[in-house]
Amino acid sequence: MRVVATIAVLVPLMLSPALADVYRSVDAQGHVQYSDTPSPGAQLVRFTGLNNTMVVSSSTASNGNSGSPTQSSNPTHSADQAKGQLTEEAAARSVQNDVAQSRAGQCKAAQDAYDQSVQARRIYRTGKDGEREYLSDDEADKVRLNNRLEMEAACKASQ
Repeated sequence: MRVVATIAVLVPLMLSPALADVYRSVDAQGHVQYSDTPSPGAQLVRFTGLNNTMVVSSSTASNGNSGSPTQSSNPTHSADQAKGQLTEEAAARSVQNDVAQSRAGQCKAAQDAYDQSVQARRIYRTGKDGEREYLSDDEADKVRLNNRLEMEAACKASQ
């Protein structure tokens, strides 16, 4: 029975530092700093639950004046806002990754087209009736040049 009582007293004491307010700020050089004291422009960070999910408050810390609050009066609303902001940021990162993958694919396709046009002895286009129409040397050089320019443009955009 004493063990249970001791555990019941110690567990909340061990968790109390984890529930303290933490403030996140970014200095002029772009370095992120965390502190237990508010500073001008700092955002209140809360860890919810035991899995340490971080929620950044949308309100900023005051200059130490007790008259201006550092938290939203409705914590559920600010938590919903923070969750929405995190969801939006995750979606933006996904879009950026998708765009980067698409551009890399376009670059690879342009490189392949250029390589094929350089390695081919003769270049042709398919006519309306499905027959091959072979290009003259000047026309083939123009196709190679266009493929080169398209490859450079596609690969430059993917960087």
